[in-house]
Amino acid sequence: MKSKNDKESKYPMTYKEFEKRVTELFLDRADSPSDLEFRQYILNKEVDDLIECEYKSACSDYVNPNYHSNQFTDEGLLMQPVRILEMI
Repeated sequence: MKSKNDKESKYPMTYKEFEKRVTELFLDRADSPSDLEFRQYILNKEVDDLIECEYKSACSDYVNPNYHSNQFTDEGLLMQPVRILEMI
């Protein structure tokens, strides 16, 4: 799914798509109702900067011809931004 935004068209996802998928994966990993509630609480905190920083990093890696990035796949999202959110 390519981005429709000209500025982001060279990346597999827009920032909004990236943020939405990170959020979905983070919430899907909840193992109880109380864990889900806590994860929603974390997302309501100031984590937008963290997700935006991870998106910029993924984009930077994506355009580097010497770096083979999977950061826009579910596997890559689980390894980096979701894992960071889980450590909060």
